[in-house]
Amino acid sequence: MRILVIGGGVVTKELLKILNLKKNQAVIVEKDPDKCADIGSKFDVIVINKDATDISIYTSDISMPDLDAVLALTDKDEVNVFALTIAKLYNVPLRLARVKDPKIAELIVQLDLGIPISVPAITADLVKSYLDSIKEPQVLGKFGDYKLYKITITETDKIVGKSLKEIELPPDTYILFMFDGTGIKVPDKDTKILSGNQLVVLSKSDDIVKIFKG
Repeated sequence: MRILVIGGGVVTKELLKILNLKKNQAVIVEKDPDKCADIGSKFDVIVINKDATDISIYTSDISMPDLDAVLALTDKDEVNVFALTIAKLYNVPLRLARVKDPKIAELIVQLDLGIPISVPAITADLVKSYLDSIKEPQVLGKFGDYKLYKITITETDKIVGKSLKEIELPPDTYILFMFDGTGIKVPDKDTKILSGNQLVVLSKSDDIVKIFKG
């Protein structure tokens, strides 16, 4: 994919760490020369040292019709909306913006500018999901005889501190994914389950609380 990223802050750097830069060509626009130098020294990307509101970026520096995605990741909502508006004019297929103001997020949706990633809303939803799944697992869906659960592990649970190979799971129960606060991972047999981990579990059993919490 050919990706234009607006902003060279922390979010962009985290994205570049996990993005396959051999399969994806990324261009970063950042007005701070120090951030540009830092990104250029650490990642195999093209860095443009300009303000994202400089129209010459989109008319001269970059071939907008050739882009597959525009990711507006600055800490300024108005700059991110500007970038999405330009991207929409050029019919860039994937347009995504980081936003802080819920009203701006609604505006982006109403104007069909792209996908808003509302940081406060995501944070609140994440906190709520922890609270909802501490005592009772959340049922995410049903697949025949199986149910998909989300469960939060606490310090008093019987599996805390154990690796998957040490946990005696019924033959019809599988830990598919684990969220540790930094990312979603597929656990292996040596992965230790720690307090605060959220697990996505596929099981035929209705007694999930007993299996994981005791």
